[in-house]
Amino acid sequence: MFDRWATLADLVGVSETDLLCAAGVLPGTFANSLFVAQATREIRETLDRADQLLRHADSLNPSSGVAQVVNELSDSGAGWEIRLRSARRGSDIQITYHHYVGVVPPPELTPWTQEQLRAYIQRDVLAHIWRPLSLYWRVAEPHDWPDAPELLIQVPEQEATRPPSDLAPRLDMGPIIVLSPPWGYGELLSSLVAAAIGFGNIDFRYFGIPDDRPDRVWLISSEITDAASGFVVAVPPLLLLDGLEIGAAQLLDTVPVLITYGQRVRQRAYEVYRSYLDKFGGKTAIIKVERFIQEAIHCMPTGTRYLQVTLADDDVMYEGRVDRHKLNDAIAWLALEVSRMLLETWNVSPIPIAGPLRSLVQSSGRVRQRPPMLSEAVWRTVSGPGMLPSAP
Repeated sequence: MFDRWATLADLVGVSETDLLCAAGVLPGTFANSLFVAQATREIRETLDRADQLLRHADSLNPSSGVAQVVNELSDSGAGWEIRLRSARRGSDIQITYHHYVGVVPPPELTPWTQEQLRAYIQRDVLAHIWRPLSLYWRVAEPHDWPDAPELLIQVPEQEATRPPSDLAPRLDMGPIIVLSPPWGYGELLSSLVAAAIGFGNIDFRYFGIPDDRPDRVWLISSEITDAASGFVVAVPPLLLLDGLEIGAAQLLDTVPVLITYGQRVRQRAYEVYRSYLDKFGGKTAIIKVERFIQEAIHCMPTGTRYLQVTLADDDVMYEGRVDRHKLNDAIAWLALEVSRMLLETWNVSPIPIAGPLRSLVQSSGRVRQRPPMLSEAVWRTVSGPGMLPSAP
């Protein structure tokens, strides 16, 4: 970096001496605190722009995850028909959730069942990149692709599991554990918060544990229990129906975040996961998951603080239905609020917001004013084992 120090100083519009002061290389007497704060912010913004450029370049790089999947399928000799689409949503802030690789089998393989085709592709065609790229079979309704092929490989983007940033604040605290009902967008909120504050993100859909492993639930439970500081962990809500238990052992010394939603989002969640939820009682299965995560919060010691994120129906409705773009924006604004609340609690100043949420921060460093919303994020305190939480 110091080889390009003059260029960097010119880029942010300051002298090399002032930039060295801001970086802590020269004594602080060379510049006042106001300038140091300003220069630090400008440096961070410059690095954020560079990060965005690198992310864009990586998505176009032949070695990107989508390109590798396509290349492997093309080189397998089976004559697959391949279709591509990206899940990109939002109005206030656009987020690329993941990429889809749709696979249509050649005529000679049409007698095979969907299960046989998935097993063949995963174990024989894409075996060596399946886990490293955190690939995932999309079996739920693909909201962004109404006429998608039945064989749909999901390549993660925003919600991918990733390590902490080297620039993240080093805080003496446990991991952040996000609990949400099915289709509560807990994974998206987790990934946005992690990117905003420089933490690592763990999304068990893209963690490399095969769906058909009989000890899958036990492995995920162990990973949650042993999650390290500097990570945001999204608890998979559907696995709570399969026996995944979240209690005091998993939440001890963590920062829990509880997501709740309204009746209309709950109805949409059932429509999305109907085939899975019907095995556990249909719509009542969602109520079971909500009860599980509420009980997990209530089992914590009296006085434990946690964040409750409430997603209001009115904030995500458009023309009488749940709109995925409005839902995306509501979660993004809530993730920004959660990130700010966490950093303020840890006395991290100035507040460094990175990742996609950076687009909600003005060049002056001030956060854009949030549109009127009923959704909110608030600190709450556990009143006692088995008791309802209380506001702080």
